[in-house]
Amino acid sequence: MEIVILALAYPAAIALLFYFVFLRPVQQQNSRRRQELVNLQVGDEVLTQAGFIATVKDIIIPDEGPTEILLELGNGVEVRAFASAIVQRLRPAAPSRDISAADVRKAEP
Repeated sequence: MEIVILALAYPAAIALLFYFVFLRPVQQQNSRRRQELVNLQVGDEVLTQAGFIATVKDIIIPDEGPTEILLELGNGVEVRAFASAIVQRLRPAAPSRDISAADVRKAEP
């Protein structure tokens, strides 16, 4: 009977160790990244997957499909990107600036 319990305990212990060492940190990182994207605001400075540092100029939330973000790279150069292209928020928008609901708009059909 002891052999059967030990035979089941070792794989269970390895699975538990695998979860806490590998899976849980990845899940926590993904959760933090999703929360950071939800809190993204106009004026934030962000880093894209392409390595560009840009400022969020507009957030477009369509009825269907992924959220689009208008980014200013500098000197009036603006590009559109999906929210999934944002790796991290480097600097939040200046707190003194009043961000109105007009800054975040719905996409026209």
